[in-house]
Amino acid sequence: MQTAVVIPCLNEEASLTETCLSLGFGGSAALPGSVLVLVDNGSSDGTPAVMEAIKKASPTPVLLGQTLERGYVPPRHLGVLMAKAFAAEQGLSDDELLILQADADTVYASDYLAAMQAAALSAPLDLIEGVARPSENFLNDHAGYAACCAMADEAVSSLFVAEQDEVIVDDKVAGFRLSQYLRWGGHQREFDRHGDEIHAETSRLFLRAKTYGAGRTRSAGAVAYPSRRKIEADPLAAFATAGFPRERRWRERWAKTHPVYPSLAQFDCTPLGEAFLQPIFMRQMHDIILFALMPAQVQLALGQRSTISLVQSPLAPLLEKVDVSAEVLRMAPGRIFEAFFTLAELQPGLFSDCIRNAPRDLSSNDTR
Repeated sequence: MQTAVVIPCLNEEASLTETCLSLGFGGSAALPGSVLVLVDNGSSDGTPAVMEAIKKASPTPVLLGQTLERGYVPPRHLGVLMAKAFAAEQGLSDDELLILQADADTVYASDYLAAMQAAALSAPLDLIEGVARPSENFLNDHAGYAACCAMADEAVSSLFVAEQDEVIVDDKVAGFRLSQYLRWGGHQREFDRHGDEIHAETSRLFLRAKTYGAGRTRSAGAVAYPSRRKIEADPLAAFATAGFPRERRWRERWAKTHPVYPSLAQFDCTPLGEAFLQPIFMRQMHDIILFALMPAQVQLALGQRSTISLVQSPLAPLLEKVDVSAEVLRMAPGRIFEAFFTLAELQPGLFSDCIRNAPRDLSSNDTR
């Protein structure tokens, strides 16, 4: 089975070489049966020159592409199509090509590719997902931030579904066979009612995949260490969204109400103070949406969960407000994101009640 690693690149001059080296491209050792696909997304720095240097230095094939259509979807999708064309030239079928997504500011463990390949062989119809971890340096340097995240998350973690039922996928550590990717419809752009793009392209792909009976297989041995530059750029927004890429309208509204944000060092203060109460609540709403409401609603849409089991759940009043069918999940999965985020905006009191009524015995609910 051939493996294609697809990396979108937008102003990644500083980190791209290290990322590719960590995946085995650009050094002296060849990776049999692997190809690297780098797609520039309109960089204004020296990224294209770095891409050329990586191609020149790598004994393993490196394909270079470019799309000026900005966004997460265009470079990822173009990269997959480039990999498909390359595999076809080698006489390989769509079923014989494994696509691994990667990010240009992430360092991957030395056995990452092998672990992902093994997982793909064991579950050929599934989406494969590795594990993204913060580096030890980040945890040591910003222990207060990590502790604050854990504190906020633990208060609602009893509401989360089991890990195997989660539907949020980390784009930078995801993989799938090309044949399945095409069957699921590939990466697609979606926009909400305000015209803002809905992100989380691989999570939306997975929601469509689930309507075809696909599952998600975790590869615990495929470890990646992503950059924390988005956290460093705006720690409070990254904290409040639980790292989820919100749409433009939300980001603009957040920036107006939080024009001055704290530094990472300020998360080390104990207690955090009243200024952090609203961001903590915002994070917990995101947690509930992403790791409780959405997977529960998907199960209901696919007939995999009984409504009887939800009657006494603190989630019930929230789930009653959203109705998403299996057809919607297949045709426009972004609508489930929009529906729950809109609910959080219009009726935050329902989330407050849910948090207040959440069970506090966490001994059997640490699912992430």
